[in-house]
Amino acid sequence: MGTNHITKLEDPIDVMLLMHKAFRALSDRTEALVAKAETIEDIEELNEVFGFWVNQILYHATVEDEVMTSPLQNSQPARDNETEHAELAGKAGDLVKFIGLGNSAGLKESVREAAFSLEEEQHKELEERFHEVEDALAQVLGEKKVTARTIRHLHSRLMGVRILELDHFENEEAFVCSLVREEIDEAGQLYMVRRLLIDDSAENPRWIIDWVHSELDPSEQVLLEELEARFQGAAQPA
Repeated sequence: MGTNHITKLEDPIDVMLLMHKAFRALSDRTEALVAKAETIEDIEELNEVFGFWVNQILYHATVEDEVMTSPLQNSQPARDNETEHAELAGKAGDLVKFIGLGNSAGLKESVREAAFSLEEEQHKELEERFHEVEDALAQVLGEKKVTARTIRHLHSRLMGVRILELDHFENEEAFVCSLVREEIDEAGQLYMVRRLLIDDSAENPRWIIDWVHSELDPSEQVLLEELEARFQGAAQPA
């Protein structure tokens, strides 16, 4: 994962690269606001930007759990592995193949379970870290006093959030998105992407996709626009 220019989306779920880039830009700005904060007005601006960041990441994590990780976990490929193992075990000539597949399949499933466990833990920890920063901001705003110690305290807590966020994105891109590509067809991915980018419950359903679009380079904006045309034109599950 990095800040490199994104030139192509191989699969619909690759929109996560664009979304993660947008999140990094937002967290960069938030950190910069902490670094330059000197007055209570600066803290008020920081509080507003941080609140937007919180709303974005919590919506993102909630929808991920609902439409990405939960369906993947419920697919339980381990059951398929068990069926394959039983069939192979019944064929004497395939015994060696069975043993080899058993080891590799077991390892793959262990990695899979670890990735989902890490995803869930990171979502919970991100929420906890965000609340810590919110509490620190509320305290400063309540005291209406900004000191060097206050800024160090806020910066330290914010860096904790940023590091966890980056770790979370790396896990998603390395493991979860790879599983989506392997196990979810294009129609399913387009549904996931629409849910991640369009919030039908909000007064402005486009508050996410419009923000992501604003954080991207012009050619990346075109990629997002083309993907939106695809998922808006796709049939949605009943």
